[in-house]
Amino acid sequence: MGPSFFRPYLFTGLHILSWVLLGFIMLFYIPLTWNVTLPGVFWLWQMVLLILLIIIFYSNARIIVPRTIFKDNTSPFLVWAFITIFAMQVIAYFYTSQTDLHTKISLILGFKKYKNPYFDNYVLMLSLLVLGISTSWAMLQYWQKAAQHKQKLEQDKTAAELAMLKAQINPHFFFNSLNSIYSLTYTDIEDSRNALHTLSRMMRYLLYSTEEKTTLLKEAEFMRDFIALMKLRANSKLTITTDIPEKIHDYPIVPMLLLPLVENAFKHGVHATDKSEIYIKLTQNGSELEFEVENTYFEKTAVSDVGGIGLTNTKRRLQLIYPNQHFISFGVTDHGTYKIKLKINLEQ
Repeated sequence: MGPSFFRPYLFTGLHILSWVLLGFIMLFYIPLTWNVTLPGVFWLWQMVLLILLIIIFYSNARIIVPRTIFKDNTSPFLVWAFITIFAMQVIAYFYTSQTDLHTKISLILGFKKYKNPYFDNYVLMLSLLVLGISTSWAMLQYWQKAAQHKQKLEQDKTAAELAMLKAQINPHFFFNSLNSIYSLTYTDIEDSRNALHTLSRMMRYLLYSTEEKTTLLKEAEFMRDFIALMKLRANSKLTITTDIPEKIHDYPIVPMLLLPLVENAFKHGVHATDKSEIYIKLTQNGSELEFEVENTYFEKTAVSDVGGIGLTNTKRRLQLIYPNQHFISFGVTDHGTYKIKLKINLEQ
């Protein structure tokens, strides 16, 4: 049995332990400290007092505080606290006056007669202590639940946004891929068949292997398939260079996180007549992943990149899934290329 088995009973156990300790102090502090034998009315009063304190504690925490302080209505709470303290004093007075408890205790301990028979300081302090602790405990629970509720709302919002972002990725990717294969059917039927086969393998991966997390190995293989697909439609003016190692230390990663950056290069870094170059590099150092995509810069097409679905989507997903664990930069370099550089710590 692991720690989770006992977790539901921990809260109850702590309460029981606290009341047992308080009861032990109330019942045995005086006899053990002064080594005296006390009358039966003392033991009965201490047990009655303990029961009353337990009733006050849970009534205050479960009923009064939620209906007053939680609703920013402190006046009824103060009235309740005053009535509780007054009632405890009345009960203490009637019990001690009927049993002459204070006189008997004073004689046994060798003290003078109790200075004020109408007011019990001991009961007052215990009443204030229990009211204060129960109010603090109720407030703490309320704040914890509010914080948990807020966190859950934020998590639900994040999950909904991530689902929306992921839903945007697949149609975006398939649109670009099918458009590429459509163009290929006019030039090479055999290559278009191979491209469809590659695309079907990629679709299978997207449909069955990309839930919330996939693996870096699968994502790298998926990216290789995409690059191979793009090479089939590339003209002689395009040079594609890839540096993706075969041996990768596998880590969980969010699916379709790197591909939009590669798509961006093929979409905006390829020209029909001018010479174009695309360079893709993936390096890894333990859980640190570095991914670079660099392409020829064509001003008219690259300007729209910043607002495109792919890059904007990726930036937002990184913010939601890898906060404080990533760094991304993009822009035109000094030697006239457009470069995207992404660093992620995949350690969760």
